[in-house]
Amino acid sequence: MSTQQGSTRLPVIDVGPFLSGEKDALQTTAEELRAALEEVGFLSIVGHGIEWQIVSEMYGWAARYHDLDDVVKLNHEMTSARMGYVGLGGAKRGNRPHALNAAFFMGRPGSKRNQFPDEEALPGFKDAAETYYCTMETLCQCLLPLYAIAADMSANHFEKFFDPALATLRMSHYPPIAPDPDQWGIDPHSDAGFMTLLPTNEVNGLAIKSDDGWFAVEQEPESFVVNAGDTLRTWSNNRFRSTKHRALNVTVGDRYAIPFFFDPRADTVIEPLSGCVNDLRPVAVESYRYGEYLQNFMRDGYIPAAN
Repeated sequence: MSTQQGSTRLPVIDVGPFLSGEKDALQTTAEELRAALEEVGFLSIVGHGIEWQIVSEMYGWAARYHDLDDVVKLNHEMTSARMGYVGLGGAKRGNRPHALNAAFFMGRPGSKRNQFPDEEALPGFKDAAETYYCTMETLCQCLLPLYAIAADMSANHFEKFFDPALATLRMSHYPPIAPDPDQWGIDPHSDAGFMTLLPTNEVNGLAIKSDDGWFAVEQEPESFVVNAGDTLRTWSNNRFRSTKHRALNVTVGDRYAIPFFFDPRADTVIEPLSGCVNDLRPVAVESYRYGEYLQNFMRDGYIPAAN
């Protein structure tokens, strides 16, 4: 089965000058971000300030988690009300073949929706996952002014909608399984939310859909692939792209991924930003409440648990 037509490098943006407070860096970096969001919907960021050791260690934790016995993982299975484990075959859209991945989901540390394996089963996992979550959330909060300026809004415009953010850490496992026709590690889709950060992966497998077809993504070392989701597309009145993407493990070994989804509060009303509406760009989208949209997205993509 052909998985993509070629490979491409995404726009690379160095956010270091902005994060360190260099003069004029907010405006110049936001202009780069605006171009990437309008033209591709995907980009890579470097200069993010994250010690890569914490990323490497999180990949290791993901591998150890998925090595646990299924009985242990199914003791904290994800439901409509709780985060947790989704086993192989649990991600399915409509009548399509099930996706060839298993995943662990967690939300904000301390949330009653979170479920973890018992500490005795995987000592240190909960603390490591929560530390990584907080590290990624801090970075995303710092990037918000860039998105606001890119959308021709004031730099602090998005702050109130992400206080606190509705963020999710996912740890995915793509085992080396030969797919059936039109079966994928994760189906072609666009993300539901605002911003997704995916750290450089030693095992390739991510592909995006451009105007010319599907392309494998070549990642920069120690970078984060960043993509916009449907919520940012709606907020921007379709100015920014929410690009379809998919993943497939075509190697003989295991592939892991640790995407971080950074989204607004559930009660946020998503409606076109004034900076993205004018005579040449009239309102083209309908408003919605983010929490309701996310519930429908998850309901469509995952088989409901029996309980």
